[in-house]
Amino acid sequence: MASGGTFTAISGSWVVPTPTSTSATADTYDAAWIGIGGVTSSDLIQTGTLDTVSPNGSVTVTGFYELLPNSAQGIVSLAVSPGDSMSASIAQVAAGQWSLTISDNTTGKSFNKLLSYNSSLSSAEWIEEDPTQSDGTLMPLDNFGKVSFTGGLTTLNGTSLSIADSNASLITMVDKNQAPVATPSTVSGGSFSVTYQ
Repeated sequence: MASGGTFTAISGSWVVPTPTSTSATADTYDAAWIGIGGVTSSDLIQTGTLDTVSPNGSVTVTGFYELLPNSAQGIVSLAVSPGDSMSASIAQVAAGQWSLTISDNTTGKSFNKLLSYNSSLSSAEWIEEDPTQSDGTLMPLDNFGKVSFTGGLTTLNGTSLSIADSNASLITMVDKNQAPVATPSTVSGGSFSVTYQ
C-alpha cells in the first residue's frame, strides 16, 4: 500500500488463485483487490475478487466492489473462475465522481460503473487478504497458494507511478500470535506476489 499524498487513480491485474480448504466443517475465503483510501482513514473504494472454498473443496469466485461504510456488492453479471486473469481500475473523473472497472481477461467480460463517493484520496492499495465479516471479524482463511499482481499503477499528486515508484509499503499477514500467514515478495516496478505460509 502507498500513502502520503493525493491518490486519484489505481489499476492492477492478477490471476485468480485455485485455493484449497483449510477447514473440514466451514467455508474458507480469500480476496484480491485494489482500492483507494482506508489506510489512514475510514473511507475506501475498492474492487476485486472473493474466493469461497467449501469444506468439500469446491471453489466459488465472486467479483465485487465496495464503498465503505456500505457493504460489498457482488457483481452477478461477471462470471469468474479460478485461474482467470483479472484487471481492474478505479479513477476519479471529477470531484466526488469515480469510474470503476473490473474485467475478466479470460472470458472477455467486464463491469464498469460510475459512482459518487467522497474519498480522502489518502492511499492506494493492491491487496491479497483474509476478508472480514460485516461485523469486522475475520473470515476463516483458505490456502490461496500464491497470488501475483502485475501492471500496478497509481496516480499520485497528478503523476502516474508504478507500485515501486509510489514507495508502497509491504504488509505481511499474521495470525493472532503474530506468526506470518501470508508474505509479500519485493516489488519490481508494478509487480509483486503474496504467498500463503
